[in-house]
Amino acid sequence: MEEPSISELPDDMILKILPLLPFFKERVSAHLLTKRWELVPDVMFDDVDKSYESFVTFMSFLYGSLLFNKSQILERFHLKLSQEYSASDINFLVKLAVKRSVRKLRIQTFGKTLELPSCLSTCVTLKSLILHQVRIKVVPSCFRFPSLKSLHLFSVKFLGYESLENFLQACPDLEYLVVKDVLFKTVLPWFLLSSLKSMHLLSNSFWKNQSVASLLRICPVLEDLVVNQTQVFSNNLPTSITCRTLKTLILRGVSINDVPRLFCMPSLKTMHLMSVTFSVGESVASLLQKCPVLEDLVVNQTEVFDSSECTLSSCGTLKTLTLSELSIKVVLPWFRLPSLKTLHLLSVKFSSEESIATFLPICPVLEYLVVDQTKDDSVMFEDVPVWFCLPLLKSLHLLSVNFSGDESFSKLVQRCPVLEDLVINKTRDDNVMIFNINTPSLRSLSIDNSTGERAYVEENHGFVIDASSLERMNFKDTFSNLLVFEHMPEVTEANIQVICDQSTYFIGSLTSIRYLSLCCLSSETPYPSGTTFPYLEHLELCTCSPGWANLLVCLLNDAPRLLYLKLKSQHGAHYNDAMILWKEPTAVPECLSTHLEIMEWRQYEGTEQERNIAAYILANATCLKRATFSTRCGNKHYSMLRELKSLNRGSETC
Repeated sequence: MEEPSISELPDDMILKILPLLPFFKERVSAHLLTKRWELVPDVMFDDVDKSYESFVTFMSFLYGSLLFNKSQILERFHLKLSQEYSASDINFLVKLAVKRSVRKLRIQTFGKTLELPSCLSTCVTLKSLILHQVRIKVVPSCFRFPSLKSLHLFSVKFLGYESLENFLQACPDLEYLVVKDVLFKTVLPWFLLSSLKSMHLLSNSFWKNQSVASLLRICPVLEDLVVNQTQVFSNNLPTSITCRTLKTLILRGVSINDVPRLFCMPSLKTMHLMSVTFSVGESVASLLQKCPVLEDLVVNQTEVFDSSECTLSSCGTLKTLTLSELSIKVVLPWFRLPSLKTLHLLSVKFSSEESIATFLPICPVLEYLVVDQTKDDSVMFEDVPVWFCLPLLKSLHLLSVNFSGDESFSKLVQRCPVLEDLVINKTRDDNVMIFNINTPSLRSLSIDNSTGERAYVEENHGFVIDASSLERMNFKDTFSNLLVFEHMPEVTEANIQVICDQSTYFIGSLTSIRYLSLCCLSSETPYPSGTTFPYLEHLELCTCSPGWANLLVCLLNDAPRLLYLKLKSQHGAHYNDAMILWKEPTAVPECLSTHLEIMEWRQYEGTEQERNIAAYILANATCLKRATFSTRCGNKHYSMLRELKSLNRGSETC
């Protein structure tokens, strides 16, 4: 016969039993009854500003919950112990967590000594352990973490003859290790971290001639290594160190004095070098020569090129390169990156003898280029030589890039014969008055000219776009006074937010549009007469401009297949011109009588004009299935809602 659980007893009987249990408080029993014996899977005890009685109460809670539901699993257990506790008290708590099959354990003692709970040696469910600000005096020789996979040690100090190495020997199946602000005493050559795949070494120190390289020798299957402000190589290392399985290496804030002659990373695919300095005789090339199959390289605030060599010359397999916040002094004429397809130049400066035009041709198969000068105001494109060409470039992102003038931008785009994706982010004056984008192959265009400060200019400044294959457009411009679209028969999706009052030059070019989000100034004739939008199904129109109502009437008349209409005051009414009043169409638009199914009106304010428009659409949209109105006028919300509900509806399903 199965033994009954205490939780199955009547509540009044349990309340009589609970006070008889050791350390158990009445208020804890009441809490458990309220929760019906359930312990949450994530438990933390923080004793800051708490008495020892609180600690006893917490132990009682865990003890009681264990009695009531022995099958429940404790996912995470976190102890923040700023006060002094006996080893038996801590061991008692951890033992309760072990009985709950704890998976993740974190202990912080704020610099106090921790005696490792012996029960952890038999805990087969513990997968992750985090020790923070802990002092460890003894690591028993027989102590083991039998199933531990992940270990984080933050500001852990090993006392006397104990060391981190002794602690790691207790983790035979460890796969992920993070160590920060810990002293490495001795790396024993005969000891192996045979399962370790990922290691992060952050602001650590080594005794005598030990270094990160000393650890690499004992990690035979290591795949990912991150080193921050920690010594990488020492002077007393074997000349032969091979990291056969290492695939990712990230070095940040380190100094490299001497790269061992036979050091090798034959499987390394990704390397990040951030604020790395090299001694005389060493350079980035010293590391790159050890990576015969490197594909992804990121270099930040680290010198890559010097007058004597081009340090990337050994990167024949490199496919992605990011250079950030550094200077390029020289590019040797014979240098090539034959496999590079993606290049990011982020706040990169060129010397007076070099330029981006002389640098880019070293990448003959480049397909994706990002140039970002947000942190730098120097002129990136002084001139584009006649011989300059990026024959395979498909995507170009120009973020706050300075040019020498209109011609340098136009030449750059023209020398990209297969360009499909163009992004321009303009945050300041960049010496270009008219961006002339004449690119027949272009399929996607994104322009943001809406942030930053600019000097006032009276003459025409803006964009002229001739892209017959363009399919998608995202255009946000609050500075330009000129915007011209040539015929774009392939554009199916466009988001246009502009203050330019020349809508006749761009709206009429979008005759194949299916999805249109529009905010612009417009006249009584917003686009050429006779223009239709036979494929337009989704229209979002901003109501912040004075002529929006007239533009809506025009689009309703000329978009017979419109299914979805959304009106929104995206920017608030900020124009000084008088509002152009709503004029009902002389005949009901075809889209209202045969297609429109959904209407959404955000920031509806209930003005006379808005009521008239809403009433007209609701009365004539015979296929309408849903109409949604939302408002910012909290005090008028209910009265407006009643008024809208009283309007006649031409659809029986709305």
